[in-house]
Amino acid sequence: MFVKRTRTFPTLDQATELERVWLVDQPPSAPGTGAGWGNALIVGEFEDGPFNTPVSIYGDTHRKTLFGGFGYQYGSLTGQNPSARQHLTELWNGNGFIKLSGLKFPKLCVCRVDTSVGNVRFTLAAARRTNAAPFSLAHGDQLSVTTDSGGPANSTAVDGHVATITGGALGAGLANGDQCSIGIDHLPVVTITFQASDTTRALIAARINSFMGYACASDTGVGVKIDGIQAGTGGHVILADVTAGVLAKIGHIAGTTNGTGNVDNLAAVTAAELVTLIRSGAILAINGEAMADANTGQVVVYRTGSATGTIRCDDVVGTPCVSVGLTTGAPVTKAEEGPAFSLPAGTRVRNAGATEWVTMRTISWPVGTAAAPNVATQDVEVRPGLDNGTIGAAPGGTVNVEVDLPTDRMVEVTNPANLSAALTEAQIDARYATAWNATLSPEFRLDATWGLVGALDVNVSFAARRSDAVIRQGRQNAIDASENGCYGRKFVSGAVLGTTQAVAFASVTAFRSDRVKYVTRGWYQTIPEIADVGAAGGVGFSDSGQMLLRADALEAMLQCTLNPEENVGQDAGLLTMVEGLELVSGDTWDADAYIAAKAAGIMCLHSERNGAYTFQSDVTSDLTPGLTTGKRRAFADYAEDSAALTLLPYGKKLATDARIAGAYAALDRLCAGWLSKSDPNSQRIKECAITNITGQHPEWTGRGVVGFQMAITQLDSMDTIVVLCQVGEGTVITAA
Repeated sequence: MFVKRTRTFPTLDQATELERVWLVDQPPSAPGTGAGWGNALIVGEFEDGPFNTPVSIYGDTHRKTLFGGFGYQYGSLTGQNPSARQHLTELWNGNGFIKLSGLKFPKLCVCRVDTSVGNVRFTLAAARRTNAAPFSLAHGDQLSVTTDSGGPANSTAVDGHVATITGGALGAGLANGDQCSIGIDHLPVVTITFQASDTTRALIAARINSFMGYACASDTGVGVKIDGIQAGTGGHVILADVTAGVLAKIGHIAGTTNGTGNVDNLAAVTAAELVTLIRSGAILAINGEAMADANTGQVVVYRTGSATGTIRCDDVVGTPCVSVGLTTGAPVTKAEEGPAFSLPAGTRVRNAGATEWVTMRTISWPVGTAAAPNVATQDVEVRPGLDNGTIGAAPGGTVNVEVDLPTDRMVEVTNPANLSAALTEAQIDARYATAWNATLSPEFRLDATWGLVGALDVNVSFAARRSDAVIRQGRQNAIDASENGCYGRKFVSGAVLGTTQAVAFASVTAFRSDRVKYVTRGWYQTIPEIADVGAAGGVGFSDSGQMLLRADALEAMLQCTLNPEENVGQDAGLLTMVEGLELVSGDTWDADAYIAAKAAGIMCLHSERNGAYTFQSDVTSDLTPGLTTGKRRAFADYAEDSAALTLLPYGKKLATDARIAGAYAALDRLCAGWLSKSDPNSQRIKECAITNITGQHPEWTGRGVVGFQMAITQLDSMDTIVVLCQVGEGTVITAA
């Protein structure tokens, strides 16, 4: 027999024309799986990454790689210049890293808020770079710099002399055992013991040298001269009597004499000292287009104002260029050509008044070649380093000091336009509104840099910042997202830390919705990054690292981790990071307080008798009967999103009886999975019924509308457990 495979059922004529096995390959019905669950969205301030772009995160390492850690690291110092140090009286109000610290979400989407005050511009510069300091130079060493616009121009010559005390005529004769002390530079102080036979300048000098171990003393013909070793202002000679009057006998007086010059130590000149000598010479007069800076122990001499200009260095007196590692002769050209490099987020820039700003994104230059040179300039957003709302504005062109220079390339910095003063609280709220709006698209896109972008499947959202305006934004965002193509979204926020029960219970009234969860009672957590900096970090830091935090992120984590039909108030063993609960003076958290909170539509953290922490009641902020239960809102969204995904494959196709029956069957399988009659331990709902309601609406006929009704009865949660107890000697137990 022959075998034939088709996608259509054979007609009678086809089936009888030849004996064969006819395989009908039919596509399967849509699977009865539910929508995704457990995706949280945080809108907040971070140290790096894209602005107003919801990005899917795949673990803590991925998040820190894209959006940075807590503040920035400069050398060995961590946690420097962190964002959102203090706003609206609350510490770290807006800091996304602190908000997420210690919490684990099944899925996470991050949308960073742009709190920049303007841009600075980095421009590539052609540069000569030295070896690492310190440098061993000679007195009188001098170098020159030449650019394509002028020169050569000379640096200030290096100047360094040892401390010298010439001494005068000898006094009374020395006696056996007479003593004085001599301190040379940073060496240990030495006690000199003279003899009565030390009667001449030459003999006294020899005696001193025998104790000092080197020829520091000499006979000048006028007095006994004593020289230090370190040439430069850091050297010194200290003379002191041990036996009274001894120094006068050898022509000296007690005191300290310092070395002289324009460097501390001629044998170990620092990068900063050499930069000063270069800048204080005539070099800056080359049309203002030559400059020197110190960076990571190196000296960088560079051509300003042009990425295509040239710069060269040469020795004038001595060999300072050779000594410090500046290549002489041929000029350096074309700064837009060279190896790839980056300026990380957190790079510090300042104005002449030393006010500090930090860059808010990592910017990179790829490898530049003659055929494909780099773009000379890049602009990047900045915010005040001290992010607490107190820093003033900076006029355009005044921010031109680079604190952190790249190690292998050179860039200049300026601010083409004014930097505004630190944002006001209202301005920050407006920036959050922009970020919220960026999460409303019902689509995903794949970005080459950031990966999966979009917040379509977010189930629960919260903000790192707490202000009334941000709560209103989050509330409206959850409503708009749910109504316009995204998954059903819930927003979690809460009362300001430190507010009393009465104030917290009243504050929710302005934000009610069954899509809003409102929490109160803060919780304590130790944050290692804060302890690492310690109390020396100032406001927001402590040696213990323990912080009081709002509980909205905790609730969001529980909501996403538990199945949507579950009561978030249960002891799921997930709040092990909680170290204690907030207690405002005058408040008593007894049963009456929790009753009042539940009646107000507020979720409150509670310490259980077994030491666990839970939310006492899983409620929405909506007081409308039928809309108060948190798990009803969560599972309703889940069921509705699941039904939509199940029916999408049927959309716009012919409404054949078979296809309508297939859609009905797909919904029925979906509900059957939740009922799980074959596995009672996996049951998620109590009852479900699917009805085709198309015939109930004759007006739909001919209009392309087909309808189904899905009615679901949820399982109760064991909110109250009653135990009837009879205990005593007279208790009669009847066998079951």
